[in-house]
Amino acid sequence: MTDDIDFNWDSKLEIKSKDSPHQVLESFTEDKLERAKYAKFLTKYLKSTSYDDFTSTHLNYVLNLNSEWGAGKSYFLRRWANDLKAQHPVAYIDAWKQDYSEDPLMTVISSMISQLSEQAPKSVTAFKPPKKLIGLLKSAAPAVARGLTKRYLGIDPVKIMESDEEEELGEEIKGEDGKPIDMGVAASNVVGHLISEHDAKSKAIESLKVTVEQWVKSVVNNGKQNPAFIFIDELDRCRPSYAVEMLETIKHIFDIKGVIFVVATDTEQLQHAVKAIYGEGFDARTYLARFFDSRFSLKSPNFENLLEVHCQKEKLSKEHFDELNILVWPENEGYQLTMDNITTILDSFSLSTRSAIQITNKVIAIISNLDVNTKLDVLMLTTLLCLREKDEELYEEVINLKFKRLSAGKPIPLNAHLIEKFSYSEKLIKLEFDTKTINYRGRFLNLKSQLFSADFDFYIQYVFSPIFDDKSRKKSIGMISLGDRPRTRVPRQVDLMEKLTTLQYDHKDLLNGEGANNILELSNITAEVNSIKPQFYKDLVELASAIDWIDDEEEK
Repeated sequence: MTDDIDFNWDSKLEIKSKDSPHQVLESFTEDKLERAKYAKFLTKYLKSTSYDDFTSTHLNYVLNLNSEWGAGKSYFLRRWANDLKAQHPVAYIDAWKQDYSEDPLMTVISSMISQLSEQAPKSVTAFKPPKKLIGLLKSAAPAVARGLTKRYLGIDPVKIMESDEEEELGEEIKGEDGKPIDMGVAASNVVGHLISEHDAKSKAIESLKVTVEQWVKSVVNNGKQNPAFIFIDELDRCRPSYAVEMLETIKHIFDIKGVIFVVATDTEQLQHAVKAIYGEGFDARTYLARFFDSRFSLKSPNFENLLEVHCQKEKLSKEHFDELNILVWPENEGYQLTMDNITTILDSFSLSTRSAIQITNKVIAIISNLDVNTKLDVLMLTTLLCLREKDEELYEEVINLKFKRLSAGKPIPLNAHLIEKFSYSEKLIKLEFDTKTINYRGRFLNLKSQLFSADFDFYIQYVFSPIFDDKSRKKSIGMISLGDRPRTRVPRQVDLMEKLTTLQYDHKDLLNGEGANNILELSNITAEVNSIKPQFYKDLVELASAIDWIDDEEEK
């Protein structure tokens, strides 16, 4: 059997039931986040790293697959596991779906055995769990321990725990028969019992590991090859106590020869869970590191691919806006350029994947519920949502027209503060529209329809900031570049049509740079979206911010 697995995730995949071909057991969309290459790399890496060439034996290995929410780790893990089943014993365990269990170790063991047994030959007789298993049933442990203590020591341990803290052990405590108990002897017996119980659990774990090894061997004998892969997903979504306890307990089975464990987590979130148990000052990162041999971090996807997966992008098309009878500026045909512009703004604010997805969905929700004949600047709305997400105090100042910052005792205009605080430089806004439709002061801009790339920081300075800041409006008189001609100090109120007509002598200056920037401004003016009051956007942002999407699944 070849060691190469064809990780072809370019198309949709449906896993159907063998007994009922029409029943779809699991479905995978095409790999829009380009994760297949990581599955191929990790498979080769883990197989080579967990194999000892000197002794020709397969070793155990534990990998922590780390990625933040929205990066696609659950899709990646499930599809990776599905492809590996063609050649290896595989088990996939969703820890979050089973965190109702009181015993994480038994959850993992039972899931492993159940899935491995399905991959073994039907002729194989089930390997029965060892009798020592009772030593691992934590849910019964309190009652069992109490009963055994009463039986063998003649005392109810609960009574001891409920006794007055001021009482000394030497004082008389009566047993079930009413006779005084020698606490020194009782304590020795309790210690002896606990040691015996610990030994019993250790032996039970060893027996369970043997059982797992037997199932792995039976699957290998059924035409598969070593090593076995056990995937544990969604640990970071479990309640903190369960997540920590699962790591603490399953570490006992991590050393099964020929078995590779891949534990997927959002490590940062899992660290919070650990600190919730052990305290804020606890070194959670070092604590987690001791469970794993190595950590592989899935690179966060770019926002363009991310939003393609998580958002209803079709609702950002001009066709959809026309159906709703609303005007959304910039008036780009289709949805792609509008999505690109939203992505540009999200990048400028350096948002997390979760925030990027939620803000885009808020923009879509707002647009889809606008009143008929409403006009909206989608760039302004997205910028305000991002600003609120990154700095709510600054957002409140801006939206309420109370922005005030000083430098050397002098007021700073809003645009200067925003451009310094965030990464607006070299970010481009795309516009594609028929410039002949722009009617400015009774004249039409006589240019061919084409794609323009304007500077986002120009938008912030000359379109966004003047709406919310008087000082930015005053600063709108400055140096204006007329193509390749020398810079001339002219007022912003200069006739933009004349400027653009002057720029026509050089086609490049129209597509990019100052020419495209002026087209951006002229288009904004003619659409009249800049005449909308700040209160309108404030209401939209506040309504959208009340929506909190529940993470029902990590990805589609």
